[in-house]
Order: sequence, then C-alpha cells, then structure tokens
Amino acid sequence: MKQNKIYLLGILISLLIFSCKKEVVAPPVLTGNSLISLTATKADNPIFSEDAFVYIKNDKAYISLPQNANPSNIVLHFQISKGATLSLNGTVINNLNGSFDLTNTVKAEIKSGAGVVNTYYILAQPGIAKYDAMLYKFMEKYAIPGVSYAVMKMQNGSVVYKSGLGFADKNLRIRTKPNYLFRLGSISKQFTTICIMKLMDEGKLTLSSTVFGAGGILGNDYGTVSALAAKVTIKNLLNHTSGWTSNPDPMFTSSFRGQTLDQRISYVLSSPQTDPATASYSYFNMGFGILGKVIEKLSGKTYEAYLTQVLSEAGITDVHVGKDLSGKRSNEVVYYSQDGTNGYLNEMDIIAAAGGLIASTEEMMKLITYIDGKSNPTDIISATARTQMLTPSSSNGRYALGWRANHPFFPGAFYHGGNLAGTGVFWVMGTDYSVAILCNSRSYIDGFDDEFYYIARDLIDDAKQRF
Repeated sequence: MKQNKIYLLGILISLLIFSCKKEVVAPPVLTGNSLISLTATKADNPIFSEDAFVYIKNDKAYISLPQNANPSNIVLHFQISKGATLSLNGTVINNLNGSFDLTNTVKAEIKSGAGVVNTYYILAQPGIAKYDAMLYKFMEKYAIPGVSYAVMKMQNGSVVYKSGLGFADKNLRIRTKPNYLFRLGSISKQFTTICIMKLMDEGKLTLSSTVFGAGGILGNDYGTVSALAAKVTIKNLLNHTSGWTSNPDPMFTSSFRGQTLDQRISYVLSSPQTDPATASYSYFNMGFGILGKVIEKLSGKTYEAYLTQVLSEAGITDVHVGKDLSGKRSNEVVYYSQDGTNGYLNEMDIIAAAGGLIASTEEMMKLITYIDGKSNPTDIISATARTQMLTPSSSNGRYALGWRANHPFFPGAFYHGGNLAGTGVFWVMGTDYSVAILCNSRSYIDGFDDEFYYIARDLIDDAKQRF
C-alpha cells in the first residue's frame, strides 16, 4: 500500500512539472513577398513641385515624377510584406528607403521569409501624372507592354506633351520613347489619302477618275473588267462605296496569304459587286490596296518612294512601310500578339497602302501641322484637296476620304484607329488639340478599341484647361 502511494505521488509530481513547462510554438513561416507601396514625396525631394504619382500593378511600379525632377537622384520609401527583404538591381536595401538613380529601369526583388522571390520593374520618368495615369491603367488592364502618345495644340502646332511609357522591347527591357516607330494599321489609309490628294493637285487624277477598264487609270492590267467594276472611281475607293464588301477582304483574309497584291486585285475584279453609283458604305481594305497601285502607276515610283517624296515636303523622313522582325528598324518597337495571334505574319509589303506603315507620334503630329489648313507652315496639299479629303460621304456622314468624322467626342475633328495582331493605334486631328496614341500590342478584350476614344477625349478636354 505504501509503495502504491509513493507511485501515485510520483505521477502527480510528474504531471505538475509537465504542466508547468512553457509550450514551444514554431515561428510562423512568412510567405508574403509583395511591394505594398512606394512613395517619392515632395517632403523628401525638395526640388519636387508635388509628390510623384505611383501606380503599382502586376509586375510593374510606374512612377510619374514631377516634370522638374532629376530621375538620377530620387528619395524613395518602400513598404513590403512583413518579414520580406528588398533588393534593387541586386543590392539589398535594409532600411527600405534611400536615394536612388531611376534614370533606367530598376529591378526590384522582394524575397519572402520562405525564400520565394517576387520581381517588379520600377519605371520612372518625369511626366504629367493625370495623363500618364490614364495610360498606366490602360496598359496593365489590356497587357500592353509599351505606349507612345502625344498631345498637340493646334493654334500654334506645338506639342504640349509627349511621352513613351513601358517597354518597346520587354525582353531586353528597352523603354519606349516618343520617336520610336509603331505599326499604324489602318491609320496608313490617311497617308495613302494624302498621296492621292497630292496626285490630284499635280493634275494626274480627279476624284471622279475611273480606276478600271477603258479609260481607267489601271485599265485592264488585272484582267477582265465588268461593267460595274468599270464604274469604280477614286472617290469610291477612298470612301468605301465601290460596291465590293469585306466578305471576304483579300487584304487580311488568311486564305489569301502568299498571294501577290496583283493576284488579290484580280480576285476582286471577279468577285460579286453592287453598283458603285448607288452602293452603300462598306469598309473595304482592298480598296486602299488598289489605291496603292494607282499611286504607283501615276507617279512612276513605288508606293513607299512616292509617300516618302510627299512627306519630305513636310520635313518628315521617318515614315516607312514596315517589315517583319528581321527587318525591324533600330528605333522600332517589338510587337506582342495576344490570344494566339502572330503580328509577324502580317505581309507588310502587301498591306502597305491599307495598313502597313510605321511611324512615330512625333512624325504624326508634325504631319498634322502640314495638312491643318493653316498658312504657317504651308500645307503640302491644296486647300481644295483638303476640303474634299475631309468632306463626309453622302452614304456615311461619319466617314470622309480615308478619315472618320463627326464623332460626338471630337466635334469638328477627324480621326481614325488601326489594329493588327500586335498593334493598336488611334489619332485625332482636332480643332483645338490633336492626339496620337500608339501601342505595341492589341487586346481582344471587349472595350479595348473603345478605350482609345475615351482616353483621347479626356486628354483633349484636360489640355484645353491646362495649356
């Protein structure tokens, strides 16, 4: 009995000792590796006129510095996930703040307590925060690597704001600049129209000149010409009332890939057609391909050579017919396709007059000053040609000759967009302000094309108050 009591006493003492021991809890594994915030304030950067605007989304941290800022010496403060560490271009930043050179893209790596790294790219440059913010959100919403855009005051032809945002080449991390070339897609049509107007000023055609058949500019160069095809005029092609429709459109329908432009024109002549004299508006890219041939026939030059000649009168030397990736120019962006498309399958020489040109926002704004109807500088087309070019069609009050018109967002202005796989662009030749927006990708998400209209409208509306 005595031994049992001793045994029980021992158990009680052991339980008491065990219950008094402090429970050992394993430390939590800190898995966060996010950049929560980044600031560059006027208080820390006395030269600033205001705090910098920062937009963090996906793997980017965009910073619009005040326009008087020097990007090479910017004081930043970072907030990152608890327990994480921050490195900038490979250097650990222990106190999460300091003075940094943001002239070039900065690679920020945030490593969690568990050792998992999340990478961000910090892209900083002086700019107007309100303007850049519109484009930052647009770029990240639609996965656009790079954008160039410009705003010009029509009163004196001065570009009041221009900027290149994001990456011209995201693999090499080459930043976009305002002088970088982008594919223009259907904005090429306005350049082709200007060439046609120039030929008209030179007395080589009129808008009522027929294109095919006896007495037509191209005659029977492309085979048998029907009675309806023989009625097609230059004006019909410019305002999409030729009687041919885009069903299919040989310019962009994949089944025509590999065919020459001549072969495609021959196909058009054999395809169904309504009477051009009464035809309704039907957007037809091939019509501008045919106009490219008209330009070559009447000028005796290639389409690109004649375009270059015309633009040289405005001092414009950096507009070209685009090429594939192997023919990329040194100041041309790389094009990034989405949804399984391939922008580098576009046959740029074939689609040249309808959608194959490349240009920069700088050159586009300059061109507008030479077709704006003002005397200084002198326009490169006559006042008569300009009036005819910008007069809406009787069959479509929203379309003139190669230009769209009468949009409620842009009263009195003329505009056009352009899309190819890997390309989304838009410009407005306005009454008070003009805008160009060029992207090196295009999205197939609903609303992408409409977004250009809203951004251009908002840029113009703000510019009226700001400048």
